[in-house]
Amino acid sequence: METKRTGVASSVPAGLAWGAVVNIVITVSLGAIFAKLVDAEKMAWENIGYGIAGLILLASFCGAATAFSKIRRQRLAVCFGSGALYLGILLGTTALFFGGQYEAVGVTAALVFGGCAIAALPKSGGRRPGKGKRVRIAHR
Repeated sequence: METKRTGVASSVPAGLAWGAVVNIVITVSLGAIFAKLVDAEKMAWENIGYGIAGLILLASFCGAATAFSKIRRQRLAVCFGSGALYLGILLGTTALFFGGQYEAVGVTAALVFGGCAIAALPKSGGRRPGKGKRVRIAHR
């Protein structure tokens, strides 16, 4: 008799797809916010690079964390796979819209994989205070 699997983990391609969707949504949303800030002269054009660096770091972290939360195994491989997919999306977008004029690819790759490395760090395995092991006393 075969037992029915009741796990909630997704396949690797499905998890990476969810991570890519999160990457794109965060990138487009924060990019639009930065564009509005520059248009309203609340942010100087010279400072947009710092915002973009934070955007890429945050998007890669959230995408890798989402991919791992869907897949639930092989944390390091999934997080860096998600980062490679995000970097590929960024490079493909650059080729499509800007004619392949690549600038600061090394910095972008470092930010993407830095965000993925933060997401790949294991959670602390320590117990929370007050949630210690319960001691049972046998009834006599």
